[in-house]
Amino acid sequence: MMSRQEMRTHRRMRRIRGVWLLALSVFLVFPVLAVVTPPRAADAPAEIVEIASSDRSAFAEVVDIHCLECHRRADDEGGLDLRELARADKIASADPALLLAVRDRLRARDMPPRKPAVDANRSLGPPTEAEYQHGVGVLGELLAFQATGAGVPGVVLRRLNRFEVANAIEDVFEITVDVSSLPADDVGHGFDHLGEVLATSPLLFEKIVDLAESVARRSIFDADTDLPDIQRIAARALDGGRAMRGGRWLSTRGEISGQVQLSRPGRYRAEFDLAGQQAGPDPVRFELRLDGIAIERVEVPESPSNPATHVFEFEHVGHAARLSAFFLNDYYRKNDPDPKNRDRNAMVAEIRLVGPLDAGEPSRMQRALEARMNRGGRRTGLARAARWLLERCWSRPIESEEALAVADVALGSVGSDQDDGGDAKAHLMQALIVYAIASPEFLFRIERPQADAEFADDESIPLDGHSVAGRLAAFLTASIPDEALLDSARGGRLDSRRGILREVDRLLRQGGARSLAERFATQWLHVEGLERLEPDPARFGDISVALLADMREETIRVFEELVEQDRSIPSLFQDSTSWWSPALATHYGLDPIELDLRPSGFSRVDLSEVGFPQADLGILRHASVLSVTSNPTRTSPVKRGKWVMESLLDCPPPPPPPGVAQLPDDLASEKEAQSLREILEAHRRDPDCASCHLRMDALGFALEPLDAVGRWRVEEEGRPIDAAATLPDGRRIDGPRGLRDVLVQDPALLRSFAKHLLIYALGRGLEWRDEPLLDGLAAELQARPTVRAAIDFIVVSDAFRRMPRSVGNEQPD
Repeated sequence: MMSRQEMRTHRRMRRIRGVWLLALSVFLVFPVLAVVTPPRAADAPAEIVEIASSDRSAFAEVVDIHCLECHRRADDEGGLDLRELARADKIASADPALLLAVRDRLRARDMPPRKPAVDANRSLGPPTEAEYQHGVGVLGELLAFQATGAGVPGVVLRRLNRFEVANAIEDVFEITVDVSSLPADDVGHGFDHLGEVLATSPLLFEKIVDLAESVARRSIFDADTDLPDIQRIAARALDGGRAMRGGRWLSTRGEISGQVQLSRPGRYRAEFDLAGQQAGPDPVRFELRLDGIAIERVEVPESPSNPATHVFEFEHVGHAARLSAFFLNDYYRKNDPDPKNRDRNAMVAEIRLVGPLDAGEPSRMQRALEARMNRGGRRTGLARAARWLLERCWSRPIESEEALAVADVALGSVGSDQDDGGDAKAHLMQALIVYAIASPEFLFRIERPQADAEFADDESIPLDGHSVAGRLAAFLTASIPDEALLDSARGGRLDSRRGILREVDRLLRQGGARSLAERFATQWLHVEGLERLEPDPARFGDISVALLADMREETIRVFEELVEQDRSIPSLFQDSTSWWSPALATHYGLDPIELDLRPSGFSRVDLSEVGFPQADLGILRHASVLSVTSNPTRTSPVKRGKWVMESLLDCPPPPPPPGVAQLPDDLASEKEAQSLREILEAHRRDPDCASCHLRMDALGFALEPLDAVGRWRVEEEGRPIDAAATLPDGRRIDGPRGLRDVLVQDPALLRSFAKHLLIYALGRGLEWRDEPLLDGLAAELQARPTVRAAIDFIVVSDAFRRMPRSVGNEQPD
């Protein structure tokens, strides 16, 4: 039953919710897509047509001989009709998207496929290397011409994704929030923050209002309502083990854990509901842990029908913590005459966090709002506080009239039953916070042009300083602009290249390198969400959620250091230094004590000094990458080769043709008679498969000395590891070092990095009009192959600093 104070708070939040949901429903009726009509390719000038005509005997003949057999009509394979590319009078005006698609396939060397032609007159074998290079060059020239004067591509109005919402709230309000209740964000072009894939729905707005109310309650201290909160993590939401029979079960040594959010620094109580399937002479034993550190060991003789609660209290200054229970004493005797005494298993029914248990005090946000509210009358003071808060949350200037209007809404939302005392001030501050967060101005990146650029004649116009600040913050911090960045926008310093680069310096020093590692690198390398991986417990029973998190952290720290030290991008695949936790060192087969690692956290190690096999492989030997490119029971040369082609070389293989049999994830039965290499060789005998698998499998086999969870090995199931392979162009790869050498010598590595970073920075997929920009960035990286060079090039480009004249993402009147 609610107290009188709780009932008043509940009624007040309902009034606030009604006001905000009305505003949001109005916003929903407006279109949120930027409306940009791509310019039609202009007629080709004579000199371009002449170039194409003079080369017809070479390039057009290649198209005619090697491509038209399969691509003569629009309904042919891949939906490609390439007849235009065989005609000098048509090629210059061909669809640029078609030119780009063909150029990418020629660059990857996976088209045309290596199979006999049906027409004997066309069976001349694959194109020569010179023909490939010539075709790539001709198509590149045509794309560059068509992109000239085409303007900056438009973007869909971007909203913050879940991660960015959490970051923005933490940056402004200094509290950590759980955003798992928000609808999941879709992924496009490998990233989860691109405007074209981030859907908007009434459910999202409803959850944002819920989140805003939670932030308001946690930010504004009220002695009458600051009561301990209870966070519950049910079995189905826990990490590790398997969910069944009313809990989360472990059948072997391992860990079950859950992440909890802390509303503020203070004292908390962790509660674990534990039980077990008992067997053997001892009861089930757990080790209870906080952030991976053992707190206490407990015996759990209880059965699953009657779990026991075990607790410990702790002080914490952070915003989040991981609570875990580690099953210590697995027991299995399959021949025991008593069936009930054969197998000991452990169960976690629920994990809870209670707190904070100690008395709180006003937050920095509350003190800042109160200081502004106390200057002047009630309405003007509230407007002053609103203006300051909204400028911070909405990343734009707020006029006095707008601030007064918001103050009036806040005054109306708390009702007429409030006086001017401290209780009323707390309610008004909460109303302002809900308004700030629940507004589309917070959730969406609404970009505006410079005021004096409205009548410019260019196809694109410069963004104003606050919009540039928003793009910089999204790119380098995955958040909204901080106070210093907003100050630079107000002062006009983001209108110049020098001012932008100065802010890049500051942001990278103040957490930007870490943000790029956490958000860009993990998605580029496909290790985001590694903790959700489930290796086969029968083969890899020592792999826990905490260990998977350590694997991911190793990759994050290595990339962060690459940015901070301005080292070359190829060194990411050559370096022998890394960052290990004790658990990760043990996983790799080394003693953390002998390595002199700190007992908790991560230590920097030089693998060349500790006898680690082939230490100079960089991320190619990271357990994170090797685990995510494996199947649950074994390695997958196909997945690893595909990862190399997609992430590192930007030449993803096309999807397999319809009707082609796929390889099963578990080849245990086949491998009794054949090796994995023999099975894949048989698969490649199908000409439809060979064109992609010849290259993909060769790249993947090079990593076979590293098992499905990233540990070094020399044999598999009694067979010696064979890591040698030959690429279609004749280059030989022998093991991980051979793959490393092929990668760092290939210009496609830097171009691929450039493309992925450009997509991440712009928040949209690339199109044919971006080819000159991508070519320029790739050339810049050939001269200075560092992440910082790429960042500097991107942030001063027109694509980053300007918007199309026809863009329609302005907020409706």
